[in-house]
Amino acid sequence: MKRLLIVLLIAALAVTLSVRSVNAVGPPVGIRYAPPTVTLTTDKLLYVPGETIDWRYTLYNGNDHPLELTFTSAQVYDLILRQGSKIIAQWSTGKMFADVMSSRIVMMGETMELKGSWQVPKVLALGTYDLEFVLTSTTTEPTGATTQFAVAKAGIPDLNVSFTTDKLIYRVGTTITVKYTLTNLADKPLVLTFPTTQQYDWTVTDAEGNLVYRWSGGRAFAQLVTQLTIPVGTSDGFESSWFIPRDLKPNGFYIHFTVLDDSLGVLKTQRCAVLMGSTPPTH
Repeated sequence: MKRLLIVLLIAALAVTLSVRSVNAVGPPVGIRYAPPTVTLTTDKLLYVPGETIDWRYTLYNGNDHPLELTFTSAQVYDLILRQGSKIIAQWSTGKMFADVMSSRIVMMGETMELKGSWQVPKVLALGTYDLEFVLTSTTTEPTGATTQFAVAKAGIPDLNVSFTTDKLIYRVGTTITVKYTLTNLADKPLVLTFPTTQQYDWTVTDAEGNLVYRWSGGRAFAQLVTQLTIPVGTSDGFESSWFIPRDLKPNGFYIHFTVLDDSLGVLKTQRCAVLMGSTPPTH
């Protein structure tokens, strides 16, 4: 009996060690992977030659584990301006960067944001250009982003335009509010003329360019010429909202807002980027 008890204890211990061993080498359970969500936007969609671009890059880590970014020098990013397949300019050209390694950890659910300015070349043909952002990290994750803008003739002088959203990150099932503001700094009133009672339109597209929402969709507008007058030294504009559907797939999204007066020139259409994520689980 004593020998039998010892044999059973040895067998039980062997099974326990075997189970522990399997658990130790098995893959982690419940780890979710998705590429980082990235966006790149410029402060305007239209520029004149020699104007400065203000850009913003965001990287959202939607996984349930940290993302580590390692940089082999003091250079963290680069910008490349292209027209078609031809490289027109590169931000890093002529710059020196110290050989100092650094790292940045983007935690779960965290958004990393980088901002900067870059002057458009003074000798630049009118047309459409691609702006590519390169994160100079050694990670194999896809972290680059590209956007487009156009170079055109100047619009109305002494007019400032801003386009904002009430937040940068939204949850589905909530409301996003956009605001386009014009400030008249000229010495006479500004009169905007619209061919119908529709004075503006705006859209939401995903990072791949698919249309998600158009404000004017399903609306009817009277065929009457309308005007908006902005007195000297004052501001006016447009504000609009959209309820984000609960079934919208989390992603980075671009918002384009257009005021329907061609005299605005390069100020006519404004753009920004936002992140829309899922609703937190209920407990």
